[in-house]
Amino acid sequence: MTLIRQYLKALWRGRRLLIYTFLLCFALLIYLPFLMIALKSIGRGWFGRLWLPPELTLDWYKWAIEVTNIPEITKNTLIIAGLAVGMATLIGIPTGWAFGRYRIPGKELLMAMILLPRMIPPIAYALGVAQIFYRLHLINTHFGVALAHVAVCAPYAILVLSATFEGLDERVLEAASVCGASPLRTFLHVVVPLILPGILSSMIFTFTTSYNEFTLTLMTYGKDTVTLPVRTYIAMGEGYWEVTSAMSILLVIPSLLVLFLIQRQVAPEKLVGGFKGV
Repeated sequence: MTLIRQYLKALWRGRRLLIYTFLLCFALLIYLPFLMIALKSIGRGWFGRLWLPPELTLDWYKWAIEVTNIPEITKNTLIIAGLAVGMATLIGIPTGWAFGRYRIPGKELLMAMILLPRMIPPIAYALGVAQIFYRLHLINTHFGVALAHVAVCAPYAILVLSATFEGLDERVLEAASVCGASPLRTFLHVVVPLILPGILSSMIFTFTTSYNEFTLTLMTYGKDTVTLPVRTYIAMGEGYWEVTSAMSILLVIPSLLVLFLIQRQVAPEKLVGGFKGV
């Protein structure tokens, strides 16, 4: 028992070192793969057990842009993501309002049904989507690929917006009514400014989900609707590891830019929270 107490005391005294060690290991686990991909995208002749590339070059980015037609593929990816965000938001606002503001019988069951596409294996769901879309002639169309993405994007929009609507303070809405505001004016001038951070938050999640979606895209794309994740996968299968690494870095940039731009406009602490008591 004395030995155990001494061991516990030693752990308590070194708790700060343990916390820093854990955080460092966690950071390495998360960011080291990105670092390796970044080095691979600018390294030449990096073989064997070398820790760092012997020569640096930007040729792989040039190849990625020119040979794999990155500008056209990026345009496809952004068009599809934009359509998916628009459709998911149009679905998420009324559905989130219903879930957040009303007592709906069987709400938990309905939410489970909405989340079902996120809970089952992606390939199993994508196979079913492909069978339907082939019959509806939606394969190799921007709208068709975006519509497939909505199944996995809309749950994020609904979850975030339902929490946002649930957090609306009734006192603010009652005050607007007492001051003579009509329901439409209350919605436009009171509700919309309050829920705007939630809408932007849902748009972040839906955009990044659609932008990075691979399985559903793989089952519904064609020569005119190739996206960055699919093209990166094809390049990897062709054995162009350096070019694939460069494409992976290019794949991350738009998501980071969208997140950075929206965070400059919306306080991060309000992105997924309600506004109870504001």
